[in-house]
Amino acid sequence: MKNIKAVLFDLDGTLINSEYFYFKNWQPILLDHYKLNINFDCWLEHFAGHTLVRNVGLLKEKWGIDTNEDFMWTQTRANYAKADMTTIELMPYANEILMNLKQAGKRIALVTSSYQTTVDTVLGYHGLLDYFDFFVTREKVINAKPNPEPYLQAVQTLSLPVNEIIAIEDTSTGLKSAQEAGLTCIAVSSQKVEIPRLANAPYLVSSLEEVYQILF
Repeated sequence: MKNIKAVLFDLDGTLINSEYFYFKNWQPILLDHYKLNINFDCWLEHFAGHTLVRNVGLLKEKWGIDTNEDFMWTQTRANYAKADMTTIELMPYANEILMNLKQAGKRIALVTSSYQTTVDTVLGYHGLLDYFDFFVTREKVINAKPNPEPYLQAVQTLSLPVNEIIAIEDTSTGLKSAQEAGLTCIAVSSQKVEIPRLANAPYLVSSLEEVYQILF
């Protein structure tokens, strides 16, 4: 991919191994307040890669749980703080792929449904913030993934043709967002529940090391 000048990364599940962290902090809230006991597979199937707004709507639609965004925001943020987001580990080869992209002169940006505070906390702890030219976070867009707005904003900021940009995503939500923005997307996931939903990606791999091999 010699013509690629910029790489856009998703955060959760792509660069950081955060989905189990989110699950273990949502699960007790749902159990204690609503008697809903979900397991990790359920989290991956229904919640991973989606915004708070969407997940609150899903709780009502699928399980009849009458909650609201303010309550779930307060409860989840309190749990995140107690659990310490700096304990979230990087995905294997995250540091290496960012370092090599930077050394190769590629522009790097983050396009995520997480908020800037999460980005600063986790990537800051791991010393990765300086690799990125800019961040498109949840508070910077009106419509989050799967809407193409986050990636369209990133493309506009880069001022590059879409055929010179590639996106890296781990969920069908992010894949749809990137593809509807006109981008080629490498899907990277080892989750059995997610892999079939990524089948229309032009590249589907299980690790960032394999992503590196595609890029270089």
